[in-house]
Amino acid sequence: MQHIFVDFEMNPIPKKNTEARAVYRSEIIEIGAVKLNEQYQQVGKYSRYVHPVLADITPRTTEITGITGEDVQGAKDLPEALAEFIEWIGEEPCRIYAWSDSDRRQLVGECTAKGIYPDGLPKQFRRWMDFQRIYTRLMGLSKRSRLSLKNAIGSVEQDFSGKEHSAADDAENSASLLTLVHDKEAFAQRTKLVKQLMGVEKAPVTTLGDLFGDAFATLSE
Repeated sequence: MQHIFVDFEMNPIPKKNTEARAVYRSEIIEIGAVKLNEQYQQVGKYSRYVHPVLADITPRTTEITGITGEDVQGAKDLPEALAEFIEWIGEEPCRIYAWSDSDRRQLVGECTAKGIYPDGLPKQFRRWMDFQRIYTRLMGLSKRSRLSLKNAIGSVEQDFSGKEHSAADDAENSASLLTLVHDKEAFAQRTKLVKQLMGVEKAPVTTLGDLFGDAFATLSE
């Protein structure tokens, strides 16, 4: 079983396009991912721009992500970009992770609206885990106190590596937390001070499947 941590960057659809916005509010313009092996060691990194078809890159999007219209001008449209991404993932059984559930919802909504995969998403995309939800619970916090990725990285006394809102860098930083969680002793040591400062009880750490089976989202075939 391989583990794929994915992150999308998006560009908003104009409000005047009411038909599209009734289903989804933005388009994927960058796919970033990190591949971990069965031992949760990083073995690959993926980054591709995606060409939006409903709107040009907004100044605000460029401000947040650094992505410009020139960056996506020659990029593949979403169907071709997803096909390439699936090829990168490969045929080995995999589990998809993302920081929050927003990326899964974006993928489902945009593919539905654009008629991509009308017979169901490929097998590589059928099992997702909301790792933000899981990590928040591991830190002993309630569902209402979900940590941002930046704060989660800080909780293990680690600096964010790369550029925030770069899809590949966000995925890589998130994946580093997934790797750490599976080293129970290291995770407990790295989060001890933060948990004390937050005044939370030590959260039990066991397998993700045992503790957070309800955090998996299985997409329909």
